[in-house]
Amino acid sequence: MNSAELFGIALLVFWALMFLLKKKLEPKGFQIYPFLFLWRKSTRSEWFPNVAKSKWYKVFEKLGTVLGIASMIGGIILIFYVLSEFITPKPVQAVGLRLEPVIPGVTIGINQLPYILLAIGISVTLHELAHAVSATSNNVKVKSGGILFLIFFPGAFVEPEEDEFNSSSTSTKLKIISAGIAVNLILAAVFFPLAVYLPPMLSQGLQIVGELPHYPAYNASIPVNSIILKVNGNKVTTPNQLEAYLHSSSSPILTLKYPNGSVGNIKVNISDPQHLLGVYITYYFPSWAYAILDFIAWMFTINFSLALFNGAPLIITDGGKIFNEIVKKLGLSERISYLIQGALLMLFISAILLSMSPPQ
Repeated sequence: MNSAELFGIALLVFWALMFLLKKKLEPKGFQIYPFLFLWRKSTRSEWFPNVAKSKWYKVFEKLGTVLGIASMIGGIILIFYVLSEFITPKPVQAVGLRLEPVIPGVTIGINQLPYILLAIGISVTLHELAHAVSATSNNVKVKSGGILFLIFFPGAFVEPEEDEFNSSSTSTKLKIISAGIAVNLILAAVFFPLAVYLPPMLSQGLQIVGELPHYPAYNASIPVNSIILKVNGNKVTTPNQLEAYLHSSSSPILTLKYPNGSVGNIKVNISDPQHLLGVYITYYFPSWAYAILDFIAWMFTINFSLALFNGAPLIITDGGKIFNEIVKKLGLSERISYLIQGALLMLFISAILLSMSPPQ
């Protein structure tokens, strides 16, 4: 039994237990549905008033409204772009942008699950906290808050006083709704350069994860999973360095760390005019760096995805709420808004299903 099967069984056992304990948990504020539970509790009516009333936060809210609307538009564009990748005929089949869901053991390794859950937990908490602070900033009381668990994904939510929120101006509503999206975009902007620039800085070599038959590495019997440490005595930590050093010699000497841990030199004959070694490579890091870099990569991925998909007008999203307010401001019926959002939701689901289908 592989790790994906064990994970699936554990997940089914967890949800079976939740249903068995449903009657005992409901009096404590839990609401349990198939593969979804929520825990709701009354909360303080104001959140961080000193921050909420500050000038810089007012500036953030104005910027957040712009970012929220931009994310809504970006989410719509993304859905249609992904669909166009499958609909538009291409002379040569190529892998374009896809919307594959995160499924441990299927689309990602089980070992990535702790980093994903931690990134989601932090990102969603800060997202909902921004909603609460913006409600306080705009003199709308917060009624309740809580946590949720969807299949295996954690989440959180806050609920403003409904009457106060509904009687607020359109600009106030947009500020409160957009605050969470803005936080996710800001976090994505912070973690993107870390995800791009930290790996080459922490790299200690390049690990060979695959080889092309009858190319120099294959002909020299270099084992897969060997680590290239040096070329002609020059330390190599990035693909660009490897390419540059290979172009400088037709018979480079590679210093390798072999899968058994030993280190040795091997001469490679390169007759290819492009000086290709014929390997697939990845960065090799000290053991402590992998967890940090995985977490950083998921913090960017989760926050950018939250900003776009939660920003898209899909009925249940923040983008849907933004879309509703804009439609009402234009004097149109809310029914029209929900019809458009329903159509977009169907297109979004179609894009996911097409992305999960094997390439033809």
